[in-house]
Amino acid sequence: MKIWRIGALMAASAGAAITAGVAYADQSYSADKKFREMADAAQSRLSSGDMAGAAGYIAALAPDTPFEKYLASSLAFELAVKKNDIVTQRSAIATVLESGGVPQNELGRLNFIAGYLSYQTGAIDNAIVYLTRAREQKLADPKASLMLAECYVRRRKLDMASQILGETINAQRQAGQPVPAAWYDRAASIAQQRKDWTAVSYYGAAKLEALKPMSAAEWRTGLVSFLSGARLDKEAELDLYRLQAATGALASERDYQGYATLAAGQGYPAEARTIIETGQSSGKLSSRDTVTSALMRSLRSKAVVHLASIKGLPGKASSMSSAAKAAQNGDNLLANSQFAEAVPYYRTALDKGGVDKDRVFTRLGIALARSGDMTGAEQALAQAKGGWGQVAAYWLAWVNAHGSTSAQASVSGGTAEAPPSS
Repeated sequence: MKIWRIGALMAASAGAAITAGVAYADQSYSADKKFREMADAAQSRLSSGDMAGAAGYIAALAPDTPFEKYLASSLAFELAVKKNDIVTQRSAIATVLESGGVPQNELGRLNFIAGYLSYQTGAIDNAIVYLTRAREQKLADPKASLMLAECYVRRRKLDMASQILGETINAQRQAGQPVPAAWYDRAASIAQQRKDWTAVSYYGAAKLEALKPMSAAEWRTGLVSFLSGARLDKEAELDLYRLQAATGALASERDYQGYATLAAGQGYPAEARTIIETGQSSGKLSSRDTVTSALMRSLRSKAVVHLASIKGLPGKASSMSSAAKAAQNGDNLLANSQFAEAVPYYRTALDKGGVDKDRVFTRLGIALARSGDMTGAEQALAQAKGGWGQVAAYWLAWVNAHGSTSAQASVSGGTAEAPPSS
């Protein structure tokens, strides 16, 4: 409830004085003269802090018309608020809504307060009813939607919670308002419970993209958290390690060793060697560490051979007869940080067809981004789907955070709408 607890409590408190400033002369409402006098006396005692006197006048009210019922129950609600009696508040606000005298423009706010009080007293099903009505009344305050999503989480209806939270995030962005990081975190958490890793990557990437300025620590947390749960292809996992390096988010011995070991295992010994050397120079890896030392010894000769094998690749993409070989050459150049040289190989692979397009589009996007073509990178990364699309989402966040010409402002993240639920 951290997302909305304080704001909702303030809304409930603000709703206490429902009757304040009512213009009895307004002909759209009607109340008997004696009733008005009794109601005024009750309001006066509430204002002065005379709870016992107010309670007596409120109990003596005999409402007949819808407006009188509205006033009487509103006063009972205000008394309950002043006495900090949340159970009576919930009962009173329900009576207010059932009175038939609530002004149309107040229905959204009062249903929100009723939903909040129902949630606080454990009446989750009632809360769902009231909060749904608040949304139907087009209540502008997003806290009603956030609380409704939480109600569905409590009822283990995660699909509904995910849908509502996604709609709320999209509405916030479309209104040009910043999306609090906590909203993205909650959406990602619900998506993780649903094992919807596309949504996890979407919300995780959107949060990271919105960070101004970029935070290496936040990027590390987001990427490591995603990697720990998502079951990715090893090559896809490697690209997230590469992103961690690009954001300066390699921060521990485990990070460097994990990256180097994976790169070596995937056939990129020169990249693995470079990562170890970088880790050692930054003080994150010790040359005396047995794991690091053993890995480095195994890489020295392999790295030399690997570099020699790709030395003549730049500029020969057009001569490739095989799409698979073109993609492989692009991968080897990418691993060696020859990003601009890798681009034509990936384009050739896509032109010839017969390759994993999602993987190649992702790698093309990475190569373009790392060589400075952010607009081209954005276009390529947007083509990737499935598991590779999850990787592309994080790289796209990095691209947009670096100022792609069509990137949205920091109030948004990734694409214009939340991903479809799986």
